[in-house]
Amino acid sequence: MTTIGLNTPKVIALWNLAQTALIPQKEFFDVLENSGAAGLLARCIAKGALISTKPAIKEMNFASMANMRHYTTSNYLFFTHAHSQPALTDIQKWRLSVEGDGVSNPFSINYDELLQLPSVAYTRYLEDAGNGRIFYDLLMGKKAPGYQWHFGGFGIAEWTGVKLSEILKIAGIKPEAAEVKTEGIDNYSEGLSIPVSKAMEDDTLLAYIMNGSILPVDHGFPVRAIVPGWVGTASTKWANKIIVSQRSLKAGYRRAEVTNQVMKSACCLPWPAKLRAGHQIISGYAWSPFGRISRVDVSLDGGKTFLPVSLTGPNIERAGTRWEFCFDAEPGDLTITPRASDEAGNTQYEIKQQKWSEQGYLFGAMVPHPVSISLDSGEVYEEYYEDPSTAGAGCC
Repeated sequence: MTTIGLNTPKVIALWNLAQTALIPQKEFFDVLENSGAAGLLARCIAKGALISTKPAIKEMNFASMANMRHYTTSNYLFFTHAHSQPALTDIQKWRLSVEGDGVSNPFSINYDELLQLPSVAYTRYLEDAGNGRIFYDLLMGKKAPGYQWHFGGFGIAEWTGVKLSEILKIAGIKPEAAEVKTEGIDNYSEGLSIPVSKAMEDDTLLAYIMNGSILPVDHGFPVRAIVPGWVGTASTKWANKIIVSQRSLKAGYRRAEVTNQVMKSACCLPWPAKLRAGHQIISGYAWSPFGRISRVDVSLDGGKTFLPVSLTGPNIERAGTRWEFCFDAEPGDLTITPRASDEAGNTQYEIKQQKWSEQGYLFGAMVPHPVSISLDSGEVYEEYYEDPSTAGAGCC
């Protein structure tokens, strides 16, 4: 194994990790040349540079995103949701297998071989199926079982890896193939299968780099699926097997017909928020699985009237955009209700139009964010930042 075939982003990601493991540059290139990327990662793991650092479920704090300069969600803020403890992987023994009656050439590939394949990078959001579950209780008066997410089961990242379609082509996917399911080392049985048409989309990936860094353990190291626009469980962590079938593989979420996510918008404020009276700049995010965000409107009177607000920064399909508006806040209580629309013609609906979900999935109605305004108190957004020196990388 040599560094030939490892492009600059891959080498940089490996070098950044090696630095956290205090591996000198000469040793880095020697190990990479003689033992490959897997050998280098094994060396980093032995030095404690790749470990699980976050709880199985950890919500991203939207208030901490208020003053962020970057479009993507930092790895240490990105939410986590796992059905088991992160799987420990012997990277030098790890292999990804492709099998099933939907392929004519089943095969397996190791980490170094995977990195030698052509790579792509896409910026996309991931979101838990139950993101916004708490609003079934807060706004509809009926609590759904499960973790009571606000909007923090969401994050945007740049994912680098191999197109799943590239792997399926190597395996000789058959015309009769119907569905594809990625399984992980954790053996989670309720994983979500996807139609072949979705598997073959350009931005459906097997990712090994997140925001320029080697995929964190909490996020699915060494490899995870990325299925943009679908609920997070389709983006299998700790992947080691791909099953391609001529028959339906519907299980768990697919049995409940939970596939695509729904459009949402959220304020970058604590819940509930306390603000000082006077001029205020409020920011938030809006995202849709169907295309770019076309506009965001905000109501300060409970949804009676809406005003258009500014979209700021990048506006990427299946990733979303940031929005911002200013107003003069007077003492008292009010709600800030954002409403997003996308380029496909979809617009967020009122709470009365929200369908009940027994599992608390796919809450997409507009949410009035409660705010209390006073003359002598208010939130300081910096108080809500997590310390990157103590916070770990997360996962969906």
